[in-house]
Amino acid sequence: MKTLTNVVTMKELSPNGGQLNYLISGGRVYASAKSWGRALQVPDAMKVWFETGLIRTALLNKNVMDGELEMIYKGVLVYRWHIVAEQLRVFDRQWYQTQFKGRPKQEQRDIERFHDNYERLVHWGYDLQERALSHGISSSTMPGSPVTQETLLEVIRQVIAPRLGDHDKKLHEQDVVIAELREAVAALRDQNAFISVKQAIAEQGLDSSLMPLYPNSRENLSSLIGRFLKRRGVEQGPNIVARLNGKSLSTEMNTYRRGDIYAALNEFKDVKQLDLNIG
Repeated sequence: MKTLTNVVTMKELSPNGGQLNYLISGGRVYASAKSWGRALQVPDAMKVWFETGLIRTALLNKNVMDGELEMIYKGVLVYRWHIVAEQLRVFDRQWYQTQFKGRPKQEQRDIERFHDNYERLVHWGYDLQERALSHGISSSTMPGSPVTQETLLEVIRQVIAPRLGDHDKKLHEQDVVIAELREAVAALRDQNAFISVKQAIAEQGLDSSLMPLYPNSRENLSSLIGRFLKRRGVEQGPNIVARLNGKSLSTEMNTYRRGDIYAALNEFKDVKQLDLNIG
């Protein structure tokens, strides 16, 4: 772990009224886990979670955020503001998921008060970082000298890049969630996508191995719907290789548009005599 150098020591009061003893180095804000916790007035019941979480969050984000996130200063671990902000976001997500209802009542009240200040704390931290950016620019030039383009760009890159990285990460998370929702909710799935009959049956919560015409026929639902689609002349897509139910060998399967298979399944369920003109 690298040692923090070229340090300026500073003090600041947070919106909670807690004092932050922090360091500025290269336009970046650093402080120890205890200093951040004291300034943010993290509830006693969450102090261990907060302090150990900074270590874990710094490790998880070292390949995502630009710059040193965890440093050593005078033998003490210090953390960059961006790691603290990410840990606060984790807390915010947990709040909306559970509101910490499993905790004792007094702890719940303390945590709720802490969450009431969440937005102000995040804005304060980034304001602190922006002031450090201004300090970094002014300290990089001689008094009275103009700021060079190279100096300005380097300081901005050091401070702003992690925020852009955070933004990209959030967009990726949103894309993943949207994709999962589309797969989970039938109405959001791509109705024109070519899939196998077996997959469509599974998406509808049915069992492709059922034999709905038994004892008159031992043909399963997947086979019946496949023959029905073929008889109707429904557009086929490229064949795929898949494993049959209860078989170790794989075989080629026809694919049809999801919407066409869904329609066939609905028609099958609507016809009480199970005739379907597929004989």
